[in-house]
Formats: sequence, structure tokens, C-alpha cells
Amino acid sequence: MANVSQTTLIMVRQFDVPTERVFDAWINPVMMRRWLMTNEGTNKIAVNEPYVGGRWTIVDQRDGIEYTATGEYLKIERPNLLIFTFQMPQFSELIDRLTVELRELEKGCEMTFTQVINVAHEEDWTEADIEKAHGENYSGSEHGWNLMFGGLKDILSLYALIQQIGPERLAELSDQALKNAGEDYFKNENAQAIYSLRYLGYVEHESALFTDVGVQLLKQLAVDAN
Repeated sequence: MANVSQTTLIMVRQFDVPTERVFDAWINPVMMRRWLMTNEGTNKIAVNEPYVGGRWTIVDQRDGIEYTATGEYLKIERPNLLIFTFQMPQFSELIDRLTVELRELEKGCEMTFTQVINVAHEEDWTEADIEKAHGENYSGSEHGWNLMFGGLKDILSLYALIQQIGPERLAELSDQALKNAGEDYFKNENAQAIYSLRYLGYVEHESALFTDVGVQLLKQLAVDAN
């Protein structure tokens, strides 16, 4: 049976949004499916139970093959701390631990991400073999998270667009869009996203915004506002 040792990956990122926004991106399934282990085009499932002992699951499909990432929430302190497990059972029975720490800055916030990576190795491996395996797992994980954090940054940039437009202009533009929809309001694919722009303080309306329709609408409103 293989032995297991650990290596630790730590990554730090800064975002021009409050901690609450980054925290939500980690636990809101509609936002998760746009960047966490998947993307809007390949995601099949994004569900979670954001409480201690609850589980999260992401299923991504590429080239006809489904890949599952799953885990359990160990600690939740909104909006500053998330600790949860991470496993891809089709590749390994080993379970890693992820920690997301958020702190406010003068402008925006800082995220410190830590992954304790479990690395399997055989009993007859030398120290050099183990060190090589640690390096390969570390670099592979770092590369993957770099790509995902790029997607996270793109999502959070939508909030910058909201600030750029401003609440009064946003209200004016969304009212005009609703008026233009007219009798087809309930058939118009933009309706839910338009409506969400007026009520961004509520998670259910933020979820409506972070759809393909909502993202494109918000970007267009930002152009119209200039």
C-alpha cells in the first residue's frame, strides 16, 4: 500500500472588491460554475451545502468525459474564512484540505489560499523520488489554480463595472431596458438579469446576474453608460 506525505501550496491574490464578494464567489453555486474547477460552457453540476459538515460538488464535462470535484466544509466564518476538503475521486482516494483567508485592504481585499496536498508514494521510493513527486503535484496544482483565479478575477470585475456605472445610472438604464421589453417582459431572455440589476443586495438576484445573459447585459450597460 502506498505511503502518503504532504506538501503545501500557498497563493496570495488581491481584488478590488470587498471580502464579501470574494467569499460569495466561493460558495454561490451560480458563481462557482463560472470558475471553480469548471466554466460556464462545460459545467454539468454545481451544488453545495454551505454549512459545517455540508458538501459541495462540481461536475465538469470535457470531450464526453465527466470529471467530479467534491468535498466537505470544515469551517465557515463569513466573510473571512473558509476551510474545506477537496477530492477528485476518479483520480485518487486522497483528500486535500483547502483554506481561503480573506482580509480587507484600504482598497479591496487580499485572499490567501492554502492547499495541503497529499502525495502518494511507494515504500521503496527514495527521498529524491518523494521530492520529485512533491514538486510535480505542487506545480500542477499551482498551474490549475492560477487559471481558476484568472476566472475568479473576471467574475469579480463585474462588480467594478457596477461601480463604474453608478447606482443612479444603473437604475435608469435597467428601467429603460424593462420598458423596451414591453409586453414580452416574461418572454425576454434579459428580463431576469435586468431585474437583478436593481436588487444586487440579495443573493438570489446576484445569481441571476451571473449568467451568460446577465454578464453580457451588464457589460452592455457599462458601454451605454459612457
